[in-house]
Amino acid sequence: MLFHLERRGLRGGYLGVDMFFVLSGYLITAIIYREAQARQFSLRRFYERRVRRIMPALLLVLAACTFVAAAVLLPGDLIGFARSLLATLVFGANFYFWRDTDYFSPAAEQKPLLHIWSLGVEEQFYIFFPLILVLLARFLPRRIFLGIAVLSLASLGVNILAQKVGATLPAFFLLPARAWELGAGALLATAPAGIAPRGRTAAVLSWVGVGLLVLGILWPLEQSVYVPPALPVVVGTMLLVSCGERGTPLPNRVLALPGLVFLGLISYSLYLWHWPVIVFGQYFLVGPFTVAQTLMALTVMLAGATLSWRYVERPFRDRALGFPRVALIVGGGVLVLAAAAFLLLALRGLPGRFPPAAAALNEAVGTNFRCAVSDYMAFGGSRACALNLPTRRPEDARVVLLGNSHAQMYAPVVAPILKAEGRTGILVPANGCLPSVSVNIDRDCMDTAAANLGSVLRLPHADTVILGLNWDHDTLVDAQGNTLDNRDGRALIAGLDDLVDRLKSAGRRVILVGPLAEPGWDVPSVRAREIAFGRPAAHAESIPRQQFMARFGAALGHFGDRGDVTLVRPDLLQCPDGRCYYVLAGRSLFADSNHVSSEALSRFSGAFTAALEPATVH
Repeated sequence: MLFHLERRGLRGGYLGVDMFFVLSGYLITAIIYREAQARQFSLRRFYERRVRRIMPALLLVLAACTFVAAAVLLPGDLIGFARSLLATLVFGANFYFWRDTDYFSPAAEQKPLLHIWSLGVEEQFYIFFPLILVLLARFLPRRIFLGIAVLSLASLGVNILAQKVGATLPAFFLLPARAWELGAGALLATAPAGIAPRGRTAAVLSWVGVGLLVLGILWPLEQSVYVPPALPVVVGTMLLVSCGERGTPLPNRVLALPGLVFLGLISYSLYLWHWPVIVFGQYFLVGPFTVAQTLMALTVMLAGATLSWRYVERPFRDRALGFPRVALIVGGGVLVLAAAAFLLLALRGLPGRFPPAAAALNEAVGTNFRCAVSDYMAFGGSRACALNLPTRRPEDARVVLLGNSHAQMYAPVVAPILKAEGRTGILVPANGCLPSVSVNIDRDCMDTAAANLGSVLRLPHADTVILGLNWDHDTLVDAQGNTLDNRDGRALIAGLDDLVDRLKSAGRRVILVGPLAEPGWDVPSVRAREIAFGRPAAHAESIPRQQFMARFGAALGHFGDRGDVTLVRPDLLQCPDGRCYYVLAGRSLFADSNHVSSEALSRFSGAFTAALEPATVH
């Protein structure tokens, strides 16, 4: 909660969810394990407890969010909310948000139900895990700990493998790559009594656990393909739990303070309320909270959590309220909310609530191109996406769209051209990196770019490579990791020259997509909300073309003069009359702060069609 309100002091605050998974795995497994050993476990009773625990407070918050969303969210955002509401009702929010957005992108911070992804992971785990645990208890009673350890290590391996192939979003959102954290707690609950630390060892290890938590939250590990950033806090949480009653008393005394115990009691409701309060508040204000607004938001969160705990959670968990009645209320609530979500979708986000100018701008929100899961394939340092490639075999591609998200955003332009010409292609994106192998964002990106380039050069039929990238970088690094000053574009020009030379010497034709004037602010969301809520415009909707040329003129001139490269100039379409526009004819050219919206992509189709004509001299 504190991390979502103020990230600068708690860089690793997002790892709180990883700590929660360990605690959840420990607590729920301990209950199941105890009942299974006594042959008293009942799946019906288990799921009844989960429904009583999870659903009433969740439905209350979802209902409140739906009312506020219908009043505040602009049409594009309200449609996204309705879809996420449907996914949440079936505990599939993690799948929805995996496909919908990056977790900490500005767009993500405008999604009121984003935090429910972790509840989706937890509940999916508890659909399968009780069955596994019961089977182990019945048929392999002396191998339960070992069985859970094997499954947890397998999940950790999936997480590491996903990072290695560049699938960071699936690794973050999906159960197979997260189950190891819940499994870590399950290991604590099923560990043989003899291996629990005691005495001085427990005291030392409990402080080691505290240290790992502090280090993990204040100075989290950088993302690595071999060590998940969550590992220190997962181990730290395991140590604190395992040494709890036997370790040094100070951590226990702190955790037993009445204020912290009360936060523990309302923690589920607080988890449910905190993110919507932040999102709706900052959405309406069109900016971050001030200190006073932060304190007000905290008060609202705590008040909402306390009331829903007292008047919703506790009554529904009381077995005096019969489960048939609970099921009726929960089932009715789910149906009503699902109907509301479908109605919002059918009414296209209720565009008539706001001025037409705001609704028109907002339609571009989140329209970035995303490759269909079925079109992905392993390739190079990560993966590739099929572009008119029926065989789904990269070696059959004739055209390669290589780069990062700024190559990916042109895929909807390139794919129809390839289809019309009967040519096959693939997209090879390394988001957050450059495609060049001598100059890049960092050393990890250099390795990814080298792997991608090597795989591209081994494609037997690929004769054309389209390079797409973002051009605006103040600093870059060379192959040795030395920092390069790129403010005049010199370092990037040298890196692209080297890349073009490598491709040309391998007999590939090179098409280079030039830069756009990037706004640097979320045009369709911010400007639409400023209009809708009567806020003053904080940013200009265009800049002078000479400002753009001062930044990129040298690079454009250099590659325009190279006779062996076809240069596509998106800026000529973005800057038609001496100014470079972020908004044209009342429509946003951008889906966010730097990627072209799906509607605006058609403006660039002619330039790509001309560039891809083999006989044309450019």
